[in-house]
Amino acid sequence: MPVPSSRDHADVRARLEEWLDGHLPQPTVSELTIPQASGFSSETLLFDATWAGGGRGSFVARLQPADTDVPVFPEYDLELQYRCLNLVREHTAVPVPVARWFEPETEPLGSPFFVMDRVDGVVPPDMMPYTFEGWLYDADPADRARLQDRTMAVLAELHAIDATAVDLAFLDRPEHGSSALDQHLGYQRWYYDWARDGETYPVLEATFEWLAANRPDRPDEPGLNWGDARIGNVIYVDFEPVAVLDWEMAALGPPEVDLAWGLFMHSFFATAAEVMGIAPLDDFYRRADVVAQYEAHSGRTVRDLEFFEMLAALRYGIIAARLHRRQVAIGEAEPAATPDDAIMTSTLTYSMLDGSYWDQ
Repeated sequence: MPVPSSRDHADVRARLEEWLDGHLPQPTVSELTIPQASGFSSETLLFDATWAGGGRGSFVARLQPADTDVPVFPEYDLELQYRCLNLVREHTAVPVPVARWFEPETEPLGSPFFVMDRVDGVVPPDMMPYTFEGWLYDADPADRARLQDRTMAVLAELHAIDATAVDLAFLDRPEHGSSALDQHLGYQRWYYDWARDGETYPVLEATFEWLAANRPDRPDEPGLNWGDARIGNVIYVDFEPVAVLDWEMAALGPPEVDLAWGLFMHSFFATAAEVMGIAPLDDFYRRADVVAQYEAHSGRTVRDLEFFEMLAALRYGIIAARLHRRQVAIGEAEPAATPDDAIMTSTLTYSMLDGSYWDQ
């Protein structure tokens, strides 16, 4: 579900070429394309460039969406994403694209943006989900197992960043809470109140109540959270991660935030496949296996995972509600019969709330 765009790509291409002239000698920019398999928030443009002296490269531009395109999030901090890429590249062995340039001004392309190198490989798609068909679905089970294990190794390496030795202050959101976990919860309430535009979603209200009643008592862990930590945001070559993408939801928080997000998103895609009568990937991304691999790579003990999967359900539920509002606004969907019908994960979330989800 690529982000809809009201921009004239021919105009953007010409303006991008002009802007690049300040960074590369006599550049020429190819036609712009957009990725089709994934992406629902920031506007992503793919292009090739050549320049004087025989220079050649493939790049990705990430742009803040225009307000007229009904953004998914209330704010887009492109500099935060750019800084995360550089921080991770400098302090870990996690593979991330080289972030070349950040442009904070709106004049060149109409909104802030940054440019990074394009990395070749394959990504488990969202449309159609990798649990339905495609290269990962058709892979040998041993290859899927390797992909899962290497992805957990990447996540463990990311979470090994020492928050006391690296400046993570740009991720701090004290207006939403005093601790990292409080900030997650406070931000989600603030985001929900913006995204719902006056509507009330019973499944999300019930999830907020569950989280408040079951909040774990644990020390603050203000480490780096990738935010959108799922295999659909990783580029793979031969089932090995070669680039970790999409840092727009990066924040401070305990590592279980990332681990639970990936588990919940896989559960969502797996459940959707089951509803469609598609044979399940029973050998892939099982909770116990993922946790064991993460613990082995990280040396950490995973705690309070049920709480953090509920938090993941809330986070995605708010995004799904906002996505539906956008689809209605641009004529891609009809208004839902009930508010919960607008959230594609509502049935799954209710199964979490009533306890039946955890028996699977």
